[in-house]
Amino acid sequence: MITVAYINFWDQPHDDMWLTKFIIENIGDVKIVKYNENPDILFASVDGSINNVVNSNSKCKIFFYGENLNRYPPYNNDSLLQNTFDLIVGFRDTNLEKKHIRLPLWLMYYDYYSINNSSGNISGNNTEINTENNTEINTENKLNIITYIDSKYKENIAKNKTIFASIVAHHDREGQRTKICNALSKYESSKGKIMAPSNFRKNTTKIGSTKKDKIDYISQGIYNICPENSIYEGYFTEKIFQAFEGGTIPIYWAIDFPEQDIINKNKYCFCNINNQKEMQDSIDNSIMHPELYLEGKLFTDNAENIVQKYYDDLRDNIKIKLGL
Repeated sequence: MITVAYINFWDQPHDDMWLTKFIIENIGDVKIVKYNENPDILFASVDGSINNVVNSNSKCKIFFYGENLNRYPPYNNDSLLQNTFDLIVGFRDTNLEKKHIRLPLWLMYYDYYSINNSSGNISGNNTEINTENNTEINTENKLNIITYIDSKYKENIAKNKTIFASIVAHHDREGQRTKICNALSKYESSKGKIMAPSNFRKNTTKIGSTKKDKIDYISQGIYNICPENSIYEGYFTEKIFQAFEGGTIPIYWAIDFPEQDIINKNKYCFCNINNQKEMQDSIDNSIMHPELYLEGKLFTDNAENIVQKYYDDLRDNIKIKLGL
């Protein structure tokens, strides 16, 4: 039995945490204890003082961050993190010399803990064609995070679209959403309104707060405006994946092209908000030639292997720290 505790984390029952379920799925049974009981694994995040972590005698101290650390000093001090934790898990690329393990937050929006485990059914036809001998292959047993998102994309991209574009956001702290909306608004008179059912630019009936509410709403539209809140190394969140689930063409901005080894570049409109002409040109192209964004596969052929490596790196290094 592996004892696990959480400190400085978001408000959610600890036995229901994605990380808890990941340990159960990949390493062994878990017992949740208090952080001051010297657990085998202590998961810590940014919502509190680091001092209690420093004083813990846990076998494996893991720092997990799901947001831009520059907004959460002193946790943006890499030396402090390396001196305090055994593993630093989040957006940055895996670098074991610096204790970094890449596990982006968007993975936690889906109940998958390895690339092989299955927690549901893909709707529609569960077959694909083997092009070498033209035979059908049953894909039902291939259900995972990649095939799930891809199946929802195919389902929702085929919908009758009644909305031109949507944006679901609470705020625009850094102004990127306003820049993109302003650039897209030149098409509102000919294409339709940019519909905003949340706090930012609200112009229609408010939708519910669940992920399903969001997906159901944006799936009615051709485009979804979904930039990141800020830039940080490897910072690509659930926003673009939810836009894909909704069967939309994402209009997106981040530090760089998102998850380049996983997502095919032609499936979204990337906006350089720091260059007005480049941003407008990319938006114009997506509006004038939407068919170009609908061609080909959503994910790269290597996508499942990349995601599996995220899972494997975390599992293997936790086991090493625990001496398993």
